[in-house]
Amino acid sequence: MRSFFSTLLLLNWGLLLILILLAAGVIAVEDYLSNSLKPLLFFSYILIAIFGTFYVSFTIARKVTDPLSLIENKTKDINAGDFGVELPSPEILELAQLTSSINEMAKRLKNQFLDLTVEKEKFNSLLQNLKEGVFAIDFNNKFLFLNRNIPESIISQNSQFKDIRSAVKNRELLQFIETKVAKKAEGKTEFQEGSHFYNARLYPIKSNDIVYLYIGVILDITEDRQNQLVREQFFQNASHELKTPITSIKGYAETLHYRLKLEDGSNEKKFLDAILRNTERLVRIVEDMLTISRLENHKTILQTESFQLYELVKNVRDSVGVILSNKNQNLIIEIEKTMRVQADLVLMEHVLVNLISNASAYSPENSNIVVFAKEVNEKYLLEVRDNGIGISPEDSERIFERFFRVDTNRSRKEGGTGLGLSIVKHIARLHAGEVYVRPNPEGGSIFSFEFPKK
Repeated sequence: MRSFFSTLLLLNWGLLLILILLAAGVIAVEDYLSNSLKPLLFFSYILIAIFGTFYVSFTIARKVTDPLSLIENKTKDINAGDFGVELPSPEILELAQLTSSINEMAKRLKNQFLDLTVEKEKFNSLLQNLKEGVFAIDFNNKFLFLNRNIPESIISQNSQFKDIRSAVKNRELLQFIETKVAKKAEGKTEFQEGSHFYNARLYPIKSNDIVYLYIGVILDITEDRQNQLVREQFFQNASHELKTPITSIKGYAETLHYRLKLEDGSNEKKFLDAILRNTERLVRIVEDMLTISRLENHKTILQTESFQLYELVKNVRDSVGVILSNKNQNLIIEIEKTMRVQADLVLMEHVLVNLISNASAYSPENSNIVVFAKEVNEKYLLEVRDNGIGISPEDSERIFERFFRVDTNRSRKEGGTGLGLSIVKHIARLHAGEVYVRPNPEGGSIFSFEFPKK
């Protein structure tokens, strides 16, 4: 096996040697030929030189072009996914090295292709057997993949490589997907199809801020929704059923307290006071339960009006004055007196009473509670700041659940119902807003109630 340069040099030198020998032969026989045959001899020598040069050039070209043609065809086959058989080794060293590299590359690509095929089958099998429905959308709004757990009533079967507009049957889901794809953002939504409820999430897959595809997940939450409805109905029925006997107990206890006129310090007086105190707490719990039931069942209709927020907070301060005075706490209002908001006055009073009462319960004596408000872009922001025990990140995610308490002992001592913040969350939703909590840099917590301007 020789290099291309040595092969070219060897053939050229061979041709040159043959031509020299022929020339010597021509010169040797020239003197013995007649003058009429000398031109024929010279012409024959020229033909032999031309043919020899052509033959050498053709041989060199074939030694290069034939292997290159095989290499070209091999690369086309590899590009098409056909790795075939190995290329034969050419006689030229450089081409032999190139052929060997291509053969090694083909082997490596074949192994990688087989590995990827196995992994793809595993991944497809995993996706197909997931409980959730999973789909993928490319940047042309066409489906790349759908598993079999997506109901046909939501997305048509065999919709791979189809446009989402022609494949997605549920209008709510289609509008959600188009909105998030247009914004190149992730999101979640809930929608109903027939008697079933579904939760849908969409995630953009990015690289260097370029979105290549979107992964969607659809989960059937019908069972969870039904369980939630059962709990809400039980919650509502229990609150209604408890109201009458508790009111009756409270009435009898107050009658006994008024008629018996028991002496201070007597056991009977202590027992009766305990009955009245706990009955009062039960009344507050039932009232809060009824309030949440009305909010959850959309029986509360927003009656928005324009009012001065400072005046409302001032009135609420008078209402919760007893709670604050028991712990010698001071309520500071940091709101412009001319600031007006468009909201439901009664529900906003609920929000303030619950947030301020909550701040008072978890704050030490002789502390300050600040109520702050301002307009941010097209929203109103209302904050209640305290210097209490604070809320951990884990508890901040659950603080707005029913009956959840950060400090159970303190809540019982303060007589809280555990429903106040849940009521605030529902009122925020009614106002198309949100409520959240974050740590106060000065210690304690900041509860923020944010809702859009009407």
